[in-house]
Amino acid sequence: MKRTSLALFVAVVALSIAGAQGAVAHETEPVIISLTKTPLADVAGKEANVVRLEVGPGWTIGDHSHPGNIFVYVLEGSLKVEVDGEPAQILKPGDLLHEIPNQNMRGSNVSSTHGPKFLVCQIGNVGDPLTVMAE
Repeated sequence: MKRTSLALFVAVVALSIAGAQGAVAHETEPVIISLTKTPLADVAGKEANVVRLEVGPGWTIGDHSHPGNIFVYVLEGSLKVEVDGEPAQILKPGDLLHEIPNQNMRGSNVSSTHGPKFLVCQIGNVGDPLTVMAE
């Protein structure tokens, strides 16, 4: 990853930890707070898309993939991530996960009483969606 992309990601993580605020998540509908979506000046046709997600108890996302490289950083709570062909992973605050493009996966909130908050950064083609649900 080029320095600019890494620097952008680190800056967004620091900003979010320092106090980016959002609405309270509903039980099954995530609150998605866009932090930035910007073309990368030194990488033609690529952009960084960074969002903060807040999800509630009982939240799950079914089979889906991401067209770009995804980095998930957990701020609060715990997430379970299941990638086809790999053991399930439990992510806790401070954990960072790199998701390979176009891999089928599922995710869920580990807690039945508290909602996690996490950052998602996608480095991908300009205009690509963050998530593509499986058919």
